[in-house]
Amino acid sequence: MFGSLQPTRYDLTFSVFGIPVRVLPTFWLTGVLFGFDLLHRGQNGPLLLLIWVAVVFVSILVHEFGHALTARAFGYPPRILMYHFGGLAMYEPHTRYTTAKAILITLAGPGAGFLLFGLCYVLQTYLPRDPIVAEAIRMLIWVNLFWGLVNLIPVLPLDGGQVCREVCLSISPRQGLKWALIIGMLVGSAVAVGFWRIGLPYAAILFAVLAVQSYMEFQQRRAW
Repeated sequence: MFGSLQPTRYDLTFSVFGIPVRVLPTFWLTGVLFGFDLLHRGQNGPLLLLIWVAVVFVSILVHEFGHALTARAFGYPPRILMYHFGGLAMYEPHTRYTTAKAILITLAGPGAGFLLFGLCYVLQTYLPRDPIVAEAIRMLIWVNLFWGLVNLIPVLPLDGGQVCREVCLSISPRQGLKWALIIGMLVGSAVAVGFWRIGLPYAAILFAVLAVQSYMEFQQRRAW
């Protein structure tokens, strides 16, 4: 469903703070698609599209490092993958992995994004009054606030959905995942309709896909 995440010769690979990062080519393609309308902004359109892709890259990378650094603080070596649906901070939990740790690691991603939002919000007052710089800061503020909040909606596999799953599993280890999937179906469907009605079709399609995904997994687990 999500395409191949296997390494290719076109991947961008690097390491920050000792944490390996791999960026698939599809990440850049998705960034361009989401910002394609910027090409209609006159002669600065191509530059604004380039800035948009850079903003998305930085914002998602900061978000994933929130997860990764927190996981490493608990002793779980992480790695980061950036692909067509955003980013993944992957780690192998071992002994002493608790619900509280799982929730803290999950919430550290949006938390890092909100910190970047706050930094950009303060810096916009002191930066040069250049229209391109101002547009880049506005993009950073919008992405890290809006998508940070959206990511907390309780729909799997968003961070909010993962927190919901951990809470449900702590209440009922046997039925908790099914509860989280039901919540994801209902909330995802409602959010998709809401985004469509306010003129955000890409976000609406994303949540529609996530709601269907939750439904399909719920149906599979009902059959067990």
